[in-house]
Amino acid sequence: MVREKISKKISNMSSVQQNGLCSSVLPILGLLVLVSACAEITLPTNELNGIHVSGSSTVKAPPDIATMQVGVQTFAEKAEDAVAKNNGKVEAMIVALLEKGIAEADIQTTSFNISPQREYKANHPPVVIGFNVSNMLSVTIRNLDRVGQILQATIDAGANNVHGLTFSIEDPTPLKQQARKLAMEDALARAEVMAETAGVKVGKPIQIQETSWGGPVARSDSLEKMGVAADVPIQPPSEVDLVINLQVVFEIR
Repeated sequence: MVREKISKKISNMSSVQQNGLCSSVLPILGLLVLVSACAEITLPTNELNGIHVSGSSTVKAPPDIATMQVGVQTFAEKAEDAVAKNNGKVEAMIVALLEKGIAEADIQTTSFNISPQREYKANHPPVVIGFNVSNMLSVTIRNLDRVGQILQATIDAGANNVHGLTFSIEDPTPLKQQARKLAMEDALARAEVMAETAGVKVGKPIQIQETSWGGPVARSDSLEKMGVAADVPIQPPSEVDLVINLQVVFEIR
């Protein structure tokens, strides 16, 4: 009832009186009564008028580093025994890597897990029969001619868990800049074809969005399928790809 009387009184005031009332009464009455009399809100729109195109480019370059994920998995009835066995093999693996010229900074632990192994029998609750311990290392190899030798050395030292091997470029920044330039040129060429067909001209870009980029990474074949020889046979790729994709909106002139 009180709010109705106040609202009616406000509606009979001049605009000047209403504006003065907003600053003095608003703190007392709250937003409910006076927001509509004191402010007008305009929401922004995300719509952009123009020529919407995509642009992409692929830049190729020879890789300069290889990265492998290699580790040891052990099992024992007691967790401490499984850990001890694992530690011994991982230490031997690290020594083998250092002897092959891998720097300590290029050997990093990526995961360490201890998990119980349970036995399941019909009509019986599961029983813990032992523990699995896994320790994984990420190893960066800078001499690509020795990848096979280094991988074989880790296997000889006790590695029994190899997740994969990738070849890449350590600093892809210059390649990314080159790929962005080419992707933008590709987008502009597409927009000009559309504009010419429509009888208009392409203006300046009003929105540029990099939607994705990939690489430069190339994966080797599955190591499980390679077998183990004097040295694991590894053939580094001659080139890896870096891909840039853009979404661009150009003005219409």
